[in-house]
Amino acid sequence: TEDASFWSNPGINWKGLARAGWENFFPGELGVLQGSGGSSITQQLVKNVYIPPEERTERSIDRKLRETVYALELTRKYSKEQILEWYVNQISYGGIYNGVEAAAMGYFGKHAKDLDLAESALLAGIPACPTCYDPVAYPDAAVRRRNQVMTLMLEHGPRIQVGPDDYITVTAEQVYLSAATPLTATQRKFPVQAPHWVFEYIKPQLEELYGEEALYRGGLNVYTSLDLDLQKKGEEIVEKWVSEFESTSGGHNGALVAIDPNTQEILVYVGSRNYFDESIQGQNDNAQAWNSPGSSLKPFTYATTFEELGWGPGTMILDSEVSYPDADGTMFTPRNPSGNFQGPITVRNALGNSLNVPAFKAILYVGVDRVVEQMQKMGITFPPEQSVGPSLTIGGVDVRLADVTFAYTVFPNMGKLRGVPTTDNRIRPVSILRIENGAGEVIWPVTEDHQVHLTERQVLDPANAYLITSILTDPKAHCITYGCGALTIDRPMGVKTGTSEPYENSRSIGDTWTYAYTPHIVAGAWAGNADNSPMVNITSTSISYRTARDMVVAFEENLEPAAFARPEGITNDVKLCVPSNLKADDDCRFAGPPDLLATKNLPKKDDDWWRKTKVDVRTGYVAGPDTPSRYAVELFALVPPEGIPPFWLAQAIDWAKALRVAVVGAKPPEGDAATIPVDIRAPADRSQVSGQVSITGRAQSADFIAYRLEYIAGDPPTELNWTLISRSTTAVADGVLGAWDVSGLPAGTYTLRLVLEDKKRGELSIFVAVQVSGNYAGRPPTATPKPGKKTPTPETSATPAATATPTP
Repeated sequence: TEDASFWSNPGINWKGLARAGWENFFPGELGVLQGSGGSSITQQLVKNVYIPPEERTERSIDRKLRETVYALELTRKYSKEQILEWYVNQISYGGIYNGVEAAAMGYFGKHAKDLDLAESALLAGIPACPTCYDPVAYPDAAVRRRNQVMTLMLEHGPRIQVGPDDYITVTAEQVYLSAATPLTATQRKFPVQAPHWVFEYIKPQLEELYGEEALYRGGLNVYTSLDLDLQKKGEEIVEKWVSEFESTSGGHNGALVAIDPNTQEILVYVGSRNYFDESIQGQNDNAQAWNSPGSSLKPFTYATTFEELGWGPGTMILDSEVSYPDADGTMFTPRNPSGNFQGPITVRNALGNSLNVPAFKAILYVGVDRVVEQMQKMGITFPPEQSVGPSLTIGGVDVRLADVTFAYTVFPNMGKLRGVPTTDNRIRPVSILRIENGAGEVIWPVTEDHQVHLTERQVLDPANAYLITSILTDPKAHCITYGCGALTIDRPMGVKTGTSEPYENSRSIGDTWTYAYTPHIVAGAWAGNADNSPMVNITSTSISYRTARDMVVAFEENLEPAAFARPEGITNDVKLCVPSNLKADDDCRFAGPPDLLATKNLPKKDDDWWRKTKVDVRTGYVAGPDTPSRYAVELFALVPPEGIPPFWLAQAIDWAKALRVAVVGAKPPEGDAATIPVDIRAPADRSQVSGQVSITGRAQSADFIAYRLEYIAGDPPTELNWTLISRSTTAVADGVLGAWDVSGLPAGTYTLRLVLEDKKRGELSIFVAVQVSGNYAGRPPTATPKPGKKTPTPETSATPAATATPTP
């Protein structure tokens, strides 16, 4: 596969050399010296033995000439058997294996001399690209390469030279049967500490710095940040809690990452419960695998609202039903862990209790793009092909445990992201402390003192970072979901959990997460299955919380408790008005409790959404000059300013409904100015009625729910107890609204009211006064119904106009 003429050539492959020469000097689209190498086995050996590592990847005539001369001289001095032995004993066979004996023992658990045809062909195909054809990492590619090698054997057969005078015979039947053999290569257990750290985290960085050649044959000594004593403790903690719940949850795996926020060094990196356990896909590095994070990203959403909207822990959110269209057009309606709504709730209690609906509303308030941008600034990455929507904040996107653990260091670090820069202008935590070459010379870091120097970026205002920590360390903010004090230890510790439910039409659990931190340590834990199979009977506090908590406790064992440093620029005596989030004044009808707030987020003005205004009760908008005086009613109402985002306006309307107050729009939207949703055509105002009265008119709007007909004695009414005539859920454009039997009423003046229930504007109304004539003429008017006549009792309102509400 590498050099078909090896046994007969003088150390160079003339055909391959000629092809390489043509491709490199008459290259067409490839470019000069960009063609194939054409190297023989002897030339490859020469390159790995005589050519310095830094020159091996060069494509130069000088290097090729030296390689050719050395190969010719090597062949003159040594036997072909010796050259082949040197070659197969030092080339890479993928993974961690150099040399064919190591690869045979590692993949198949047998000596190279005992391999069968299929196993031999698989190993023979790997050196062409050790990374591509690694049978553990890429089994399908390894099998295709194995079968390609056996096809080459047939093409060069049936007699294949295996020595100067030795041959084997290969038949089509042998090749066919071998090609049909299932792959049996596995990673045998070998002595190694922190294998995921070595192979999945450090190895790629070395390849990025120096290339694969240097990694396998450069003689590098690499010193990393891992604390092996703490690593062993972390592995024991993961094993303890996974095994504790394994039989009841169906969860078989866990991962743990711990970072010192002061040095930004990764101290613990447990990628799975057992690297060598194939039954749990132990080689999968779950610290870097993409998984759904549940609620563990909510702090980043709220941090963005603090930065962009001036929110704080005392800002109020209405925990009520909300829906949003998914990418496919279907409506998504988030639910809280308990399934219940809390109504008005502070950000402190919403985040501390991990309520989904308030977090979903928070990301709609501030915008998904702004939250994504903030997360990326804090070191979180997302799969490039994955679309991101508002469900991001409750687990609707995949992330990596190691990334998010790093991002959580921003909170104890006063809003700073600190680490080492990457080639793509990002920052990552410290993992490599020093690299020496084979001669013991320090080749990294390339600084004068050969020490790692941290890059620092202020990605979050220090005060806002502290406010998040204030919430996550507050035991009183956990009471609804977890129980007061359930997530605490004997010192300040911030905690955020997460539970994913990624399966359609199922409440089964996919992953559970917890991030816990003190001023000394940040720990992130994941529990689940590497094959994404579901779990049951488990929550985030079962395995992942206990794992992260115990890691923090183990690290803090000999340390004095430390409080989180409180930066300047925080106040705690400001009340924010609902729903404007402006400073509450005397006119504000509802405000959140005093709580911490960044002084830079102090509102620039007092609330001006609550004010007395004249409202056209027929439309729900501010009364204009054409509004009849009887329908222009002055009330204290919520008047959202023009131009606010649609979602903000919709929430203002919901707040008004929850607070049972009027909310009005300053002016109707385009096309609505001349349209009054409610109108009574008959009976006419001030007309006389008797017997059965037919009521006609209009009750129709774009967001129609229903309409009601009601009456009450007097004009204006002296009481507020309206009597229901009828209610209908069918809109009427222009026609009969209902019938009113007045035959049993005492004679006198009555007010007839039509009330339209609108999804967005609330209740809109119009009324007329009529004179009832009958057997009781001359008696004082009264609202007392005829004896024996059943009269429904409707809900009451403050005034006929007090129920008017707006259009968004």
